[in-house]
Amino acid sequence: MSSLSPLIPPKQTQSPPPEYFEGMPERIIQRWKEEEKGIHHRKLSIRRWIAIAAISLGFMIGGWWLINQHAAETSTAPMALSSSEAYQYVMDNISDFDGLMEQEVQWPLEQKITVPDSAAAEEYLLEELQGKDIEQIF
Repeated sequence: MSSLSPLIPPKQTQSPPPEYFEGMPERIIQRWKEEEKGIHHRKLSIRRWIAIAAISLGFMIGGWWLINQHAAETSTAPMALSSSEAYQYVMDNISDFDGLMEQEVQWPLEQKITVPDSAAAEEYLLEELQGKDIEQIF
């Protein structure tokens, strides 16, 4: 350390202004009161935002409820028919359903797929293997 001390300049100290410490407690208390006012303002602001959010949420839920209530009043209840009543209705009014009946669809002729015999399949697989293990192919 002694070898470094000539290279390091001595520490410069400043003395505080006169009567600095006499007025310090008043300045600290005054600063503390000013910061406390800011915290109170922040709490008030947060409460205000929470109130606005709660009122907005209330309006949205109320609007949704009114719209759904109106939609429920305008929708018609489904008719309760048994399957025998529905069948009887169809049989009585079959002529009304003539246009809705399915027409027979003619499918194009399918080409006949030829399946080779097992000996030909075995020969093909042996050619593909060409001396390799079967695990290497799959």
